[in-house]
Amino acid sequence: MLKGIIANKGYAIGNILKIDDQKIDISRVTIKNIESEISYLYEAIDKTVAQLNHLKMINKSKFDAETLAIFDAHIAIANDPEVINQIEEKIRKESCNLTYAITFVVNSIVELFKDITDEYIRQRASDLLEVSDRIIKNHLEIAMIDIQNIDQKVILAAHEITASIAAQINPKYISGIISEVGGKNSHSSIIARLLGIPALVGVDLLMDTIHNDDQIILDAIEGKLIRSYTKDSLATYKEKMFAYKLEKQKLKMINKVKAVTKDGIEIPLLANIGSSKDLKLALEQNASGVGLFRTEILFLDRYEIPNEEEQFLEYKKVLEAFNQKPVIIRTLDVGGDKDLAYLKLPLEANPALGNRGARLSLTHTDIFKTQIKALLRASQYGNLKVMFPMISEKDEFIKLKKMISQVEKELKDKNISYKPFDLGIMIEVPSAAIIADQLAPVVDFFSIGTNDLIQYTFAADRLNANLDYLNQPFHPSILRLIHMVTTAAKAHGKKTSVCGEMASDPIAACLLIGLGVDELSMTSSLIPEVKNKILSQSHGNLVALAEKLLHEDSQKDMIKLLNKNLQN
Repeated sequence: MLKGIIANKGYAIGNILKIDDQKIDISRVTIKNIESEISYLYEAIDKTVAQLNHLKMINKSKFDAETLAIFDAHIAIANDPEVINQIEEKIRKESCNLTYAITFVVNSIVELFKDITDEYIRQRASDLLEVSDRIIKNHLEIAMIDIQNIDQKVILAAHEITASIAAQINPKYISGIISEVGGKNSHSSIIARLLGIPALVGVDLLMDTIHNDDQIILDAIEGKLIRSYTKDSLATYKEKMFAYKLEKQKLKMINKVKAVTKDGIEIPLLANIGSSKDLKLALEQNASGVGLFRTEILFLDRYEIPNEEEQFLEYKKVLEAFNQKPVIIRTLDVGGDKDLAYLKLPLEANPALGNRGARLSLTHTDIFKTQIKALLRASQYGNLKVMFPMISEKDEFIKLKKMISQVEKELKDKNISYKPFDLGIMIEVPSAAIIADQLAPVVDFFSIGTNDLIQYTFAADRLNANLDYLNQPFHPSILRLIHMVTTAAKAHGKKTSVCGEMASDPIAACLLIGLGVDELSMTSSLIPEVKNKILSQSHGNLVALAEKLLHEDSQKDMIKLLNKNLQN
């Protein structure tokens, strides 16, 4: 049995079809005719752009505009003057062959992304590798993988299901996809969700373990691949598949229903988004608003800081889409593992504990003020709320709030209109949770980022596999910190939301509600499952259960009690 990351939930039973990429010789060769080699580069780029445009055209009826934009992004990468200039320079300076020059330059750029944990940002490196691979194959006249002619049911397996491969998938015949690399937010995962195909990514040793025509069970509910099974287990999984399809139909039926507990308490379910490209799915799931807009995506995939007008248009688009529903926009959260190359930030020995989030805003006030100007201008187009990330003490919030007042005065002096908005903070650092009673009187709301709160509470890097046992969202320390925050907020008439991974787990969501959390924000596609769980619960019972769990000794005991009490 192999395990992986669930990119899209579901089950599939069938035969494996492996996609093996050809090994390409990229060793260095000294060339004599430099100009010819450079002309080959432009020929390969032209061919690549033509292929990507063709893929976009043939998929117009299959995907929405946001998904089709993946191909536009790949075309932009293929035409990127910065990368092309670096490749040209490499060829001219070293008289080296094109395949070596492309590989060297691209690998050098990708190296800059290797320590970044944010999946949206890592996707930039994956896109660059995919496009450069296509350019090299076009130069060497190596035929691209064509899966459009598959005419029988298979489960597709590859080292990586790239965006261009995923775009060719026909869900009539591809019943599941599995890969060795990729994340929940990689382009292939996004496409798998849009097509409704079960998908597992990050399956270690996949290509060395499985073979073509192997009959397997893909369990993208528990995140495993079963290669050896009995008739009884096969029958069991067929029953699971049938029950899962019925459950999916049930979830569609509650799309327009609000998440209200059996005793009449509504819990707004909001969406986490990275850009306006995520709007369509959030609106389709009838999200109560946006609980987290990660603005760093605007800043990271580029060679220069986005200007005020560009930011304004992006924020305006999201605010207008949600009309008067709340849109919580987080100010720039970079530093640490999210580097801005154009800022030339100094290397830090401990970046996760370094100059990041709100701390960076305090040291780079020009960037912060430009973002605030764009937000203020956009405020009149919807129900804007703004929050600061990585707040550790009250004084940081006060200083940033004063800067906002300065920007407001500048806009007033220029007769530029804006609307007042709520100003909150992310609770990610234990120090902020502990002084929540001091912060609550000065902020308008709290939003708990459980991923970082867990990491910092346990002093354990969540990406370190050896420390995975310390990733304990149900640990008494985490529950008590969350309860401290909600208690302080309620004492001052303020609301608390959660936008970390705990909010997207139906069981954890119920616990958070019991602990006093007012709103939950999550990946849009996970809203139906959380809503369905909330509809079957009593708010009073959840509060009583949470109170009991606060006195338990271990995560293991808590999970056991939660599962026992939240079965329906």
